[in-house]
Amino acid sequence: MKLGADFDALIARFSADPGAPISLAVSGGSDSLALLWLADEWAARAGRHLQVFTVDHGFREEAQAEADYVARLSQKLGHPHQTLTWQTPKKTQSAARRARYQLLCDAAREVNGQVILTGHTFDDVIETALIRRRRQVRDASIAGPTLAASAPVWPEGRGITMLRPLVHTRRAPLRDLLTKENWSWIDDPSNEAVQFERARVRLFLARHPRLNDICHQFVRALQQTRARQDAALGDALNQVAVSDDGMIETTQTVMADRLLSILARCASGTDSEPRAHAISDMQASLTKVGQRQTLGGAWFQKTKAGLRIGRDPGETQHMTRGEIYDGRFERAVGTDLPSPEDQAFLVRHAAPDGSDWREIISERISHIAACLQTPLLKPVES
Repeated sequence: MKLGADFDALIARFSADPGAPISLAVSGGSDSLALLWLADEWAARAGRHLQVFTVDHGFREEAQAEADYVARLSQKLGHPHQTLTWQTPKKTQSAARRARYQLLCDAAREVNGQVILTGHTFDDVIETALIRRRRQVRDASIAGPTLAASAPVWPEGRGITMLRPLVHTRRAPLRDLLTKENWSWIDDPSNEAVQFERARVRLFLARHPRLNDICHQFVRALQQTRARQDAALGDALNQVAVSDDGMIETTQTVMADRLLSILARCASGTDSEPRAHAISDMQASLTKVGQRQTLGGAWFQKTKAGLRIGRDPGETQHMTRGEIYDGRFERAVGTDLPSPEDQAFLVRHAAPDGSDWREIISERISHIAACLQTPLLKPVES
């Protein structure tokens, strides 16, 4: 049965330690339960340990019972399970998404996990593509989510990779698998709640199967294009230099907006990116060497060779989280951060006090590049 990408190749890329557990986010819906079934089969062959997490957002009374169902199923398979509860729920999808990833990353780190598997399917990719098209995105980046990505929360997600082995697989055969194995799944009513854009797109595609087929072919081709573009973007990121004081420097004469957006996020130590049009406008405005502009919590300065990118001191978060300062430095005794007079101007006023700090910007850039360069692994026999 060809369902899911090559688990061996995908997981070995980001979690080669055989003793490290593989975390799964399982809600009880068909997609995540199919992921659990496939991961269980793989783990038995590969000798790896699974850790199952279910997030209870606190929105619905039924959520606890659904989490209990996943817990019983996981324990029957021999895998530990933990329900993660959002203590301060806000009824918006963006807030729920951020909280979900924060909870998952914190929990994965507690068990020394390096990867979190989620049940995103090719149907999700199609829906996302249509949503992004409606928002005037026209390039291949609409074909997401991808097989691998760095966790979308920072610094909670530092070093953790989100893996989505099912992004080339349609939902229907996954449900056929569950039916064959006598596994029942839970249909979340929010999937049909028309106040949410994704639910409206899903219902529209269900009513227009011919359009669904056309979208299938169109998005499948876009996935191939995006994989090539992402690999090139990863190459460009690997050419970026980061100094000990956290200064980012590029020597590329032509830089894609996506590249600068990632660098703005890393330079600012946050998990938010500037809007695409703002990046384009910024590039157009920097016409002379020495010109500077702030964008997304970062400073961009034109150089003869390219750009220097630092931290906007006006937005620096002067605090630590687990020995992380402003999402850019970690405490490391004896590291010897350059003294203020030896730091570049673009980062000098946003540096931590003292010398016992090490920049983690280069590590973050390398991780993003590795995710972008993940091969487009095909489904294998299960």
